[in-house]
Amino acid sequence: MAATKVQLLMFMIACFVSGGLAIGLSIIYGSSFFTYSIPGLVVGAFFAFKYATFDKNKARQEEHKRRRNRH
Repeated sequence: MAATKVQLLMFMIACFVSGGLAIGLSIIYGSSFFTYSIPGLVVGAFFAFKYATFDKNKARQEEHKRRRNRH
């Protein structure tokens, strides 16, 4: 996935906000909106994980590129 750290942060925030809004609607209008909140929260958690590991993966890619260029 070729995304920058800022893009991952934006996706993460958007997914968590949409999940939070769906949970709020489920509290107000009933439990059917809770099922709509689950995918948003799961996708938000995925992008949060990608955001947290972005620097580590980028460092691995750079190290691999440096090693490949030495030979």
